Formats: sequence, structure tokens, C-alpha cells
Amino acid sequence: MKNNEDMGVLSEHTNQLNFYYYPEHKLSKEALAYAESSDAKLNAVNIKKTKLTGTQWVELAEMLDCSVYELLAKEHPVFKEKYEGSTSLGTEDAIKLLQNNPELLVYPIASRGKKAVYVKMMTDVLKLTKPDTANESRN
Repeated sequence: MKNNEDMGVLSEHTNQLNFYYYPEHKLSKEALAYAESSDAKLNAVNIKKTKLTGTQWVELAEMLDCSVYELLAKEHPVFKEKYEGSTSLGTEDAIKLLQNNPELLVYPIASRGKKAVYVKMMTDVLKLTKPDTANESRN
């Protein structure tokens, strides 16, 4: 397992599974175990230790077909303390929140190639662990 402390652009290699997680969330720990058992090379990114850039958060959101704001856990006490009652929060504000309060990531995110999934259940990471099997022969 590799934990990349200095993140550049997001990797889009199809043989690499990227797993972005906050280590103190129970779901992250469980899903990370599934990711570690993957057939792909794992790049586990602990967002508590590794600060993603604004561009990287935007790229992840785009891969998930959502906004950076939607990556935030709005029910989290830190979010409620800072933004409860706020009707608008821009992309830049959402990025800063994720960078400074990584525990606000609503779910871990797994990506492989140009595909990404929210990991809402520990087994969701399996959606990206096997390469496309359309060209494989049957045994």
C-alpha cells in the first residue's frame, strides 16, 4: 500500500485504485480493507495527512458528477457550527472546508481510471476493483 504525502494531479491509471479517506471514520477503515484486497495497485490517500489541492477536489467531484459542496457532511458538528443556516457556500469555501476539516468528507471516495464512486458501504469499493471483463474469455 502506498500513501502519497505530496499529491499532484489525480492519477487516471486503470491499474491503480485510488482511495481517498478520513482515517477516523469507521466506514473508511472497513472499506480500506476491501481496497487493500483489490487486484489493482492501491494508492491510499489519508486526507487527514495529505492535503488535496482545490483542483483535485474539483476533479473528484466532477468524476462523481457532483459539486464540491456535495462532498461535505452537512450533519457533522463542525459544519453545523460554522455554516448552519447558511444558504450558499461556494466551491472555494467548500474546498477550504475540506482542506482544513477533512473529517467533513461525507464518504470515502474510490477512483480508478476516469471512474469514481462514493464508498457508502464498505463493499462499494469493489465496483472499481476488477477491470472490465468484456474481453475476457470464459473458462
